Amino acid sequence: MKLTKQQQKVYDYIKAHPGCTTRDIQRDIFVSCPSGRITELRQAGVQIVSVGQRKYPGAHPFEMYKIVEPRPVPTVTSGPQAKTIALGF
Repeated sequence: MKLTKQQQKVYDYIKAHPGCTTRDIQRDIFVSCPSGRITELRQAGVQIVSVGQRKYPGAHPFEMYKIVEPRPVPTVTSGPQAKTIALGF
């Protein structure tokens, strides 16, 4: 997946700061429309999820975001572990 410079900056920031808000992104890396970059990243297949809201004094609540990486699937083809993994225990 090829990302633009701003998309890459937003991706790297969210990855390094789970729970950050669009206000944090805008303040720290100077991306003028982080919510637009988040939408583009989601359309590109990046799993960005909301993990709650943060309230700033004198402002409305902002969503907090983090990137969810897919967990690797264990692969064991034989032996007692294969049965355990296949059954999900």
